Amino acid sequence: MAREKKDTYIRFIRPWLDKRDSETWHNNARKALHLAQSIPGGQFILRKLFSHEAPLLSITVEGINFENPLLVGAGWDKVGEAVLGLHAMGFGGVEVGSVLKYPQEGNPKPREFIVSPNGVAINRMGFNSPGMEVVAHNLEQYQGKKVPIGISVGKNKATPDEQAPAAHAIVVDRLYDLGDYFVINVSSPNTPGLRALQDKKPLTAIINAVQKVIEKHGGEKPLFVKIAPDLSDNAVRDVIDVVEKTGIRGIIAVNTYLNTKVKGKYSIKDPRLESVGKTGKRRTWADEAGGLSGDDSDYRTRAIEVVRYIYEETQRRGMEITIIGVGGIKDASTALKMIKAGATLVQVVTAIRGKGPSVAKQINRGIVAEMRRMNLTSYRDLVGSEIRRHTI
Repeated sequence: MAREKKDTYIRFIRPWLDKRDSETWHNNARKALHLAQSIPGGQFILRKLFSHEAPLLSITVEGINFENPLLVGAGWDKVGEAVLGLHAMGFGGVEVGSVLKYPQEGNPKPREFIVSPNGVAINRMGFNSPGMEVVAHNLEQYQGKKVPIGISVGKNKATPDEQAPAAHAIVVDRLYDLGDYFVINVSSPNTPGLRALQDKKPLTAIINAVQKVIEKHGGEKPLFVKIAPDLSDNAVRDVIDVVEKTGIRGIIAVNTYLNTKVKGKYSIKDPRLESVGKTGKRRTWADEAGGLSGDDSDYRTRAIEVVRYIYEETQRRGMEITIIGVGGIKDASTALKMIKAGATLVQVVTAIRGKGPSVAKQINRGIVAEMRRMNLTSYRDLVGSEIRRHTI
């Protein structure tokens, strides 16, 4: 049945969606899930159709109990409307956001584009957010529900860099009781100058400010930092230095990709952009602002390389942190590569659009099958197994 559903989506629904505005239909899907989670029996139906219960995949990470290691990454539900619906579809948790202090429209539309039928996207959303008060109102409905919720936080475009620590801290303070873990997002490529906050000094200042808020509330919620795929090994090592010094719980790797060579593989075939920059030469997405995500092999390779580097470096230092891997995951095979490279949890965003609503079921089934093939009884034995195998 799962195979039939996947083929039906890819053969009929996805081609139809490819002809529509991506952002509009993304919002429609989120609102539909919100409706489904709200009506009597809606979550039950979603579970029956799309979920795969697998006790073997249950894992506790940083004190948070996850039914399985597959999460929805930040960006899919920025407003916190569809958390229960996504959970019912088989995801072990949902990361909401990024959430800002003040409402922000983001960049001008169009700003989200599907550039390949297999589910490669380029977006330049620009931290569009209704602001922390709206998100807080939405998340209040989930209090008492057993759904792990992460909250990614950022700063408004107009906020000066020197005020970034306070801007992140105030969002965490407002939403502290509504999330299970928090993420500092200084790696989005769509806010000018934001990625410079990944440097040691500004990143340390932001983390210290957020840590003070967490300590004020009892110090129980884990904190992560999300990094860009474009960082050099030296820059990633600098981030690890900051993580080690500050004692935060882990790293999310990676955000969307700016690599123009990778983006240049895709031609522009969007009528909304036909009148822009006609030069007579083949126009590619490398000419457009925005970060790439989804089923691109080069992006996926880079994401796994960063996860592997973090795992090896932190193991060498004797650090115990949690790595959450994201980038190019589309199925069980790609998720397993990320897990075996060192990611304890993995996230998908674009794959929900590319592979359809059964993607969580397919991935979780595949992870269980691999564990049985390897005669493993603990999911944790999968994490970093490829690295450990080569170092024995």
